[in-house]
Amino acid sequence: MFFSNRRYNIIIITFIALLFIGSVVFLGARSNLEVQEIFEEQYTEQQTLNAKQISSGVTEFLNEKVVALEVIAGAENGVPDDFYMRSFKALYERSQGFYALQYIDESGTIVSGYPEDRTPLGYNLYENNMDQAFQKTKSMGSTYITNPTYTFEDELAMYVWVPVYSGNDFRGTVLAIIRIEEITERVIQSYDSSAGYVYIIDEKGKLLYHSDNPKETGKNYFDILNEPDQDRLYILGEQTEGKEGMGDFEELNENNELEEKLVSYVPIKWYNQVWSVGVVTPVPFITSIVRSIYLKQATFMIITTFFILFFTSLISLIFLSWNRKLEEEVHKKTEQLKNSNQRLQKLNRVKNEFLSMVSHELKTPLTAMRTSSEFLREEDCDKETQKEMLDLIIRNIDRQSRMVDDLLDISRIESGRMVFKEEQINLKEIIDNAIQMMEPMATKNGINIESELDNEPRVKADKDKLLRVFVNLLNNAIKFTTNKGENIKIKTEENRDFVEISVIDRGIGISENEQDKIFDKFYQVDNTSRRKVGGSGLGLAIIKGIIEGQGGSIRVKSEPGVGSTFTFTLRKWEE
Repeated sequence: MFFSNRRYNIIIITFIALLFIGSVVFLGARSNLEVQEIFEEQYTEQQTLNAKQISSGVTEFLNEKVVALEVIAGAENGVPDDFYMRSFKALYERSQGFYALQYIDESGTIVSGYPEDRTPLGYNLYENNMDQAFQKTKSMGSTYITNPTYTFEDELAMYVWVPVYSGNDFRGTVLAIIRIEEITERVIQSYDSSAGYVYIIDEKGKLLYHSDNPKETGKNYFDILNEPDQDRLYILGEQTEGKEGMGDFEELNENNELEEKLVSYVPIKWYNQVWSVGVVTPVPFITSIVRSIYLKQATFMIITTFFILFFTSLISLIFLSWNRKLEEEVHKKTEQLKNSNQRLQKLNRVKNEFLSMVSHELKTPLTAMRTSSEFLREEDCDKETQKEMLDLIIRNIDRQSRMVDDLLDISRIESGRMVFKEEQINLKEIIDNAIQMMEPMATKNGINIESELDNEPRVKADKDKLLRVFVNLLNNAIKFTTNKGENIKIKTEENRDFVEISVIDRGIGISENEQDKIFDKFYQVDNTSRRKVGGSGLGLAIIKGIIEGQGGSIRVKSEPGVGSTFTFTLRKWEE
């Protein structure tokens, strides 16, 4: 009976295994055709996307240059005394891609330019019969771009002419020469054309760029092609008309054999120029990729068949293993739920403490404002008393505003929405500003604030937020320094790539077991409603968020009855 059941089980398992193997083979063979169709379609879409990205990159690059030129030429103060030399130099050095920048006055004479070694000063367009584009720009009254042509140095380039006016009077043009090689190097160099090639032609068929044959640039592409087929001629015709599309054609490869190729072409249109970029890939290259996929699929099918045969004999062991893992997972999840429950309980306590604190901080000023408002309603209230009551109301409104600002800031810090500006800051200036702001409060409490700086260091930080850090730390130091005549000191010390700043007071201090908690939200050393020093318990948490958000850190060293030292670091400003 035992062997009969065992034989029956083996038959069932073998049948199931063969069923799985047959399904894998059938689905694998069927998916081969679907994979080939999908891959060819996606590859074609990717090739078209590459062509569009190149077109967009060229257009953006050129538009950026033209806009900069139009800003210079359109200055309201007319033609400057230096004939734009300072503007040319700044634009040339800051904006890559210009070959030369020149100013041509209304007589057609080149009177300035940068770089000077590429500027033929005194060259007159009319005398040399080179005034066509100059006249075109003058008659149009707007930017005009000539078709790509050769410079005096025999380099293929395009000429951008921007008119200059003083009021309604034509004063000449700003001329920018941009080499075609500069455009293609900066826009197309990131495109991987190892499998095929990329080319750009203008509306007349002139070849402006070819990744495989750079020496052919400047020639008419129709003349370069060696007996092109009708499909190739049709595609080039579509390109010269500024159309977008794709197609295939036959072309001689490096082995002088006809090879089918796939091309995607997209127009490049800007101002009066119409170019076209083509991305070409040999069809055998695409086929080789598909074949590699077939090979991987066949390998996958063989491996899958092997694993099916192997694992079907171990099904019972697998189920046992799964059951054991399931029990371990249940135990693990149970522990995670316990830990999550403990965290939720802790968060609930924090929430209750927060609500208690916020209720107290909001209720206290509201009570004072209500009492003052009711007092103001009395008819026999004199002006001096009215002023005192109004001042009290304003102070309590400010207190509530600070509370709301603190809550908004801590929310921005925790959500990562607080924005920091990187500025070069002279620490002496910002420390002096903070001391000046807090000096009235310190004087009122009989406390002196002094600074001891190390070579007036400069740091990289957000000026407004850093000032807030100093004011907050000084405010705490003053509030918790009860003895009159004490000093509060600010010290700086440079340490490699950072500057270390310390705010030192001789106040009441902080016990050791509370020093790790004072930077937590809503934590206060004395959190009872009767504490002498008010506050939301968010100040140090906000300070920590500001410092760490700018790449620094903050720590505290304190001893009860002796005082506290808050030390934080900021990154040095590197020239």
